[in-house]
Amino acid sequence: MNRMAMRGAIVIAAVYGFFLIFAQFAFVGLLRAHGVNLMQEKLVLGTMAAAGMLGGIFAARRGASPQLISLALAVGAVAASLAPFAKMMPSALGIAIMTGAVLGVATVSLAALLPAWCSLPWIGLGTGVGYACCNCPAVFQATSSQQAWVAAAFALVGCIAVPSKTEWMPIEKNRLLPWWGVLALFTALVWLDSAAFFIIQHSTAMKQGTWGEGLLWRNAMIHLGFAVVAGVWLLRSSAKIIPFVAWGILAVAALAVNVAPLRPLAGWFYPAGVSLYSTALVAWPSWFSGAADKRQAAWRAAILFAVAGWFGSANGIGMAQTLQRVPYRFILISGAVVTAVWFTSNRASWRPAIGVLAILVISLGFSKEKKSRSQDAISRGRQVYLSEGCIHCHSQYVRPDSLDALNWGPVQPLSKVMQSQPVIIGNRRQGPDLTNIGARRSESWLKLHLINPQTFVANSQMPSYAHLFDHEKGDDLIRFLKDSSVAGIAQVMETASHWQPTISSKRDNGDALFVACCASCHGDTGQGNGPLAQYLSRKPANLVAGPFVWTPAGEALDLHISRILKFGIPGTDMAGHETLTDSQILALKDKVLRLRVNH
Repeated sequence: MNRMAMRGAIVIAAVYGFFLIFAQFAFVGLLRAHGVNLMQEKLVLGTMAAAGMLGGIFAARRGASPQLISLALAVGAVAASLAPFAKMMPSALGIAIMTGAVLGVATVSLAALLPAWCSLPWIGLGTGVGYACCNCPAVFQATSSQQAWVAAAFALVGCIAVPSKTEWMPIEKNRLLPWWGVLALFTALVWLDSAAFFIIQHSTAMKQGTWGEGLLWRNAMIHLGFAVVAGVWLLRSSAKIIPFVAWGILAVAALAVNVAPLRPLAGWFYPAGVSLYSTALVAWPSWFSGAADKRQAAWRAAILFAVAGWFGSANGIGMAQTLQRVPYRFILISGAVVTAVWFTSNRASWRPAIGVLAILVISLGFSKEKKSRSQDAISRGRQVYLSEGCIHCHSQYVRPDSLDALNWGPVQPLSKVMQSQPVIIGNRRQGPDLTNIGARRSESWLKLHLINPQTFVANSQMPSYAHLFDHEKGDDLIRFLKDSSVAGIAQVMETASHWQPTISSKRDNGDALFVACCASCHGDTGQGNGPLAQYLSRKPANLVAGPFVWTPAGEALDLHISRILKFGIPGTDMAGHETLTDSQILALKDKVLRLRVNH
């Protein structure tokens, strides 16, 4: 066995495993767990991207070397190890700078040195192993802190495995596509992939249908298998069509994931497309970009990874922040780029373009049909809201300059409220205001509450609406409630990040409050085994033994828990308790802390 090639594959797996599980996953979870608001999160991730671009440029200017990769990975291990303890913005920015710089240096240097270490099939194997390791259930479902430690281990293994050879091997198949086309093509792929991943990961129904708990091992094997296929395929004369095929597979996955019965198909196609283009992306700077030596390959890698990797990924995620479905226009836009690259660089070969154009036509048809069906469902849900009499007990108007802004905000201009026909402000308020309920409650929570309100509030006067789910009325109603308030998620998070309870001498009964407000999901003893736990998209947190993903230790622990109890955690099944007084929130917080202490 070629030991140097094997070591090269290990370094590839380590670098991209570190990138996937930490930079794209665990670090974001830790930021949110530490109470970073949305604007701060964007600042931190933007800083990481800028550091990544500068790190790549530095590696290209200085010249790639094994020592530089080893040093970068060692710093990466330190950054990942420190991340769980970076609870304030200055330290979070420091970790972001370290992580971005490490990845910029490591990826560019690695791309330039790979021809000295291994052949294309080994690149496929290394890329596949990196993706497969990150999709193992023990890694993928670990807490953000645990994933950070796993990423540190990846970096250390890669640091040890770096080969010392630097002699660059001549490359025969040196230029497959024009350089502008390479940049446009891979940017479109990374952009579509990043947006789709973010949307699926933050949608309970999509996530369960594509890479839910029972499907992770399958996804790991698909990633590994198709990455190996890509590595072998890159040796063939038809290697240049791999990115185009990868886009077609990703586009099919994006089409399928929006349709519930087709999500299993998306679960097979998505990892296949990602592994195909990712393997090609790793190999392209040295093998297929026209680079004559490792220095030129490093510069090609620095430019490609800055534009396609950092810029494409950041824009894909940024544009998907508030989306509940993968927009078909994303498929159309990326497909238009792919088509343009194909026709301008392969004029004599038109047959494969038929497949690309077919997907674009189908996407356009799906786009119009799905938009119509989606709007129809929202319109039907609004009619259900009116016909079932929700308007008699619930308002949809947050009164400005009142407690409404804290409990049910953000406030909408009255002129906007009055535009709806008929106006559904509500004539009285026996229950909570529902203007932004979709920003505060998950689809699973809303459905369970409509079926049996008394499981959440024992003395609730609200009747059961279980009969609505015998047909599509219940789902339509939830679509209406979610659609009308999705834009309020950022404001809810912003409000929660600044709220502090008023301390009083009054002592409420925390035990009774826990039974009334929390036991239905978390169980009477707080171990995450309440009667509703099996119906939620993710098992409720074990408040006794953890892991405590959203409530880090430290002086701010009390405030973190109080804010979660008051406002919930948007994007999860953890609902807030907006109607509780500050003294009740503090009593409930004390109860939660006692559960931990008594463990």
